[in-house]
Amino acid sequence: MHLDFVGLLDSLWQVLAVGLIFGAGLPALFSAGIRALGTTSQPAGAQGPTTTGGNKFLAWVCFGLCIAAALFGIVLIVFGKQMFG
Repeated sequence: MHLDFVGLLDSLWQVLAVGLIFGAGLPALFSAGIRALGTTSQPAGAQGPTTTGGNKFLAWVCFGLCIAAALFGIVLIVFGKQMFG
């Protein structure tokens, strides 16, 4: 029985990279969107704090990327065998 350590390490770093991206990257992206929505500024004469347009755009970009990643994962689970053989 021969063990291929180079192939094993290659597979290991790929699994580690994907795990970091999806296990830590997507939650961090989502929290950045939440933080952007929570960032407020109070213009002169305003009654209460408001979220700026740029912050709302940044938040929706973060949420959109999270939704796109989730949809990609669902498509991969459902159609993965047809896509990759």
